[in-house]
Amino acid sequence: MTQNPAWGLSLSTERGPFPASRPSRLEELSLLVVRQGSGWLERGMSRLAIGVGSCVVLPPAADARLVDDPSQPLVLEELRVSARVLEVAALDPDLLPNGVVALDADRASRIAGLMRRVEIERKRDLPHSCALATSLTLRLLADLAAEGQPTSSPAPTQGRPWYQGDSMARVRAYVQDLEQHFFEATNLDAAAASLGLSRRRFTQLFRQCTDSSWLAYVRRLRIEHAKRLLAEPQKTVLSIAFECGFEDLSTFYRAFKREVGVSPNQWRQS
Repeated sequence: MTQNPAWGLSLSTERGPFPASRPSRLEELSLLVVRQGSGWLERGMSRLAIGVGSCVVLPPAADARLVDDPSQPLVLEELRVSARVLEVAALDPDLLPNGVVALDADRASRIAGLMRRVEIERKRDLPHSCALATSLTLRLLADLAAEGQPTSSPAPTQGRPWYQGDSMARVRAYVQDLEQHFFEATNLDAAAASLGLSRRRFTQLFRQCTDSSWLAYVRRLRIEHAKRLLAEPQKTVLSIAFECGFEDLSTFYRAFKREVGVSPNQWRQS
């Protein structure tokens, strides 16, 4: 568990099987995203299935527990938010969805990405990190509160509003932005579309700007961050893999060994 008492936020990666005595969250709002496995959320007499990508929202004082599928133990990322943070934001937990939230793949990925950014800010521990982590958390909660409301996205040819200028200027801005967003789940086509560029044009300009392919560049940023996290003995390799943007442990191991030449465990022991 990564605790931030002064911040009112804590983030952890938890792995099943979960005991029947796992306590309810009596004082904190709990947000969970299932990364691996499957199981159920039990609340009173109800039992709802959860699996990869499921988002679970448990308000303060929720009487609930998680149960694993015996053949596929759950792996969860959990963010807990104190009542103090909710009070400062004047956010009533009753405005949030409660229990298992049905999300499409894009929104589930966005929520997981915001959770990772909270942890990144904790690691940076700069004077403004607490404020930024809190604002990211409130943005996440606002996104959940808006669940079920219609959303709109700009057409791919428009690109993101914060990428301005000609094609190369937009790619340079994107490359700079990657230093803070390398852990977000995305792909080459989505990256190109976010700049209003074709896949081919984006690939050409990205290589001109970085002398690297998009995939190799993102992988290198993720692995460099993983190497820093591996210096912290309390961090599990699994939690590090998720925090760096990898969707499963085997992919992380392959990428790390390809980039570094040794496994994450060997790197940690060296």
